[in-house]
Amino acid sequence: MRCCSASFLVATVATAAIFPRPALSQRVAGPGDDAIMVPRGVIRFGAVTDWTSFDQRFRSASAGGTTSGTEPIGADFALDTIGIKQFPSLVGVQAQLRGLAGDATWNPTLGNSVLALRDRVSTYTFRVEGGLAKRISLTVDVPYIVTRASPFFNVNTTGTEGNIGFNPALTNTTAAAQNATLLSQFTASATSLQQKLADCAANPNASGCPELNAQRATAVSLVQSSTAFASGVNAVYSASPFVPITGTDAQLAIEARVSAFKALYGQFAGFGVPQITSSGPFASQNRITVADAQRILTDTAFGIGADALTTTTRSHFGDIAIGGKLSIFDSFGGSTAARMSPHGLNFRTAIGGVFQLPTGQVESPNNFIDIGTGGTRAIEGRWFGDLLVGSHFWESFVVRVTKPIEDDQEMRIVDVPGTPFPPLYTRQLVHRALGTTLQFETSPRFVVNDFFSIGGQYLYRHKAEDRYSGTFTVPASVTGFSDLTLDASTLGIDTETREQRVAGGVTYSSLYAVDRGQATVPFEVTYVHSQTIGGSGRNQPKFFSDSITLRVYFSIFGRP
Repeated sequence: MRCCSASFLVATVATAAIFPRPALSQRVAGPGDDAIMVPRGVIRFGAVTDWTSFDQRFRSASAGGTTSGTEPIGADFALDTIGIKQFPSLVGVQAQLRGLAGDATWNPTLGNSVLALRDRVSTYTFRVEGGLAKRISLTVDVPYIVTRASPFFNVNTTGTEGNIGFNPALTNTTAAAQNATLLSQFTASATSLQQKLADCAANPNASGCPELNAQRATAVSLVQSSTAFASGVNAVYSASPFVPITGTDAQLAIEARVSAFKALYGQFAGFGVPQITSSGPFASQNRITVADAQRILTDTAFGIGADALTTTTRSHFGDIAIGGKLSIFDSFGGSTAARMSPHGLNFRTAIGGVFQLPTGQVESPNNFIDIGTGGTRAIEGRWFGDLLVGSHFWESFVVRVTKPIEDDQEMRIVDVPGTPFPPLYTRQLVHRALGTTLQFETSPRFVVNDFFSIGGQYLYRHKAEDRYSGTFTVPASVTGFSDLTLDASTLGIDTETREQRVAGGVTYSSLYAVDRGQATVPFEVTYVHSQTIGGSGRNQPKFFSDSITLRVYFSIFGRP
C-alpha cells in the first residue's frame, strides 16, 4: 500500500504544477494543525498518508488495572480455561455429567487459549481546502482506510488442558452403535429384572422367587438407579456436541459406574437377567485443535456463529468530513509579506466546525477482532491559536470537541466487557450514544531556515463513556439453558478513555522560494512520528504512527 500512497502524492504534485500562479502561506508551517488561513481565491490540495500499528492497550481500571499499565490487545482471548463462562449452554451438560460421574465439583473445559494480536491501520486522506474570503475557508477530507488485524491463535498449548471434546457419536457410526448397545443392554437388564420382580410378587413360591424376593430392595434400587444412569448417559452421549475425553476424570468415573452396574446385575444372572457387556459410552478421542476451535466459532450449531480468528483485512472509505474555518484575529493583518517574514510577537486565532458523514464501515458484530473504518455521524467544534515569537519560533494550540450523533447499530450484548465469545443470540440492534471527545494539542515549532522547520506535539484526548440502550428477552429454546434478559446498557461499561501522545517531525517548504521566484510549484512536505505515552481505558490502544503530508497550493483567480 505504500506504493499506492507514493503515487497518490506524485499525482497531487502533478495536478498543482499545471496552475501557473501560486498563492502563498506562511514561510514554513511545520507539523501539526494551526490557525493559518488559506488565502482568498486559493485552493490547497493535501495528501496525508498515515501508518499506525498497535499490539497493546491500557488495562481496565474497573478490573484492577492502572493508568500506566498495558496488556496485549488480545488479552480477552487468553483464557486458562474455556468453560461455561464462555459457553453458557454447557451448564446443562455440566449438571448431567456431574451426576453421571458422581462429582459435584467437576467442571467442563475445552482447554486453554492464547491470542497474539497485532493491528495495523493505514489511512490515505485526500484533503481540499479553499479560501472563500479573507477570513473564511472550507475543507473537505476524504479518507480511504485499510485495516489489518493479524492474530496468532492457539488452543490447548500443551495438549493436556481440556477434559471435553467433540462428541464422536454425532459423526461416527461405530461410536453411535456402541452408545446404542450400552443403552439397549441397560434397558434389557433393567426390564428383565423388573419383570421377574413383578412375577415373583405375584407368585412368591415360584422357582427362584424366594431368593429374589429376599433381595427385592436391592433389585428395585438397581433397576431405578441403572435406568436413570442409562437415560442420562444416552442424553449426553447421543445428543451433546461435547462429551468427556477418554482417560479424563469424568469419563473414567462414568466407566467405573458402568462396571459397577455390570457387577450388580451379575448378582442376578442366575435369575435369567441378561448381562451388560459394554464397557461404557464412547468418549471423545482428542482434545480440540485450533481448527476445531475455529469450527466452534463459525458453525452456528455451537451457538456462536462468528467469523474465524484469522487475519482480517478491510479496505473502505472512512468518514468524510466537511468543515469550515473562520479567522477571528490575526496580528499580521492578513498580509502575505508579513507572514513570510515574521518578527516580534504575533498572535492569530480562528474557530472552525466540521460535520462528519458516516461513510465508513462499523466493526462487524460477527468478527471479534475486526477494525472498522468509521461509520459515525458527528459534529465537531474547533479552536486554533498561534503564538509567534521572532522569526524562528512559534507554537500552535488546538482544541477540538467532537459530539457523535446517536444512532442504532447491531452489536453483541455482554454483561462483562471483554467477554471473548458472545453467543449469536446476544446480537441485537441497540441504540448507541457514543461519548463526547475533548482533545487538546499543542505544537511548538522552530523554523531552521527558509525551507525547513522542526517541531513537536503534545496531545491529550478524553472520550466520555458511551451509552447504550435496549432490553431483549431470549427464550430458553434459543439459549439452551433458560430464559435470558439482555440489557444493552452493559456495553457502556468501561468505555471512557484517555490518551496522551507525543510527536516529532520535520517540514520542507518551497513557499519562500516561490515567493522569491526561485521555484514554480508551492508545496510543503511533512514527516511526523508519534506514539502514545499514557492513557486509561481498555478501549484505548497504545499507538505508534508515522505519517507523511503533502500540501500543494494554487490560485484560482489571481494572487490574494
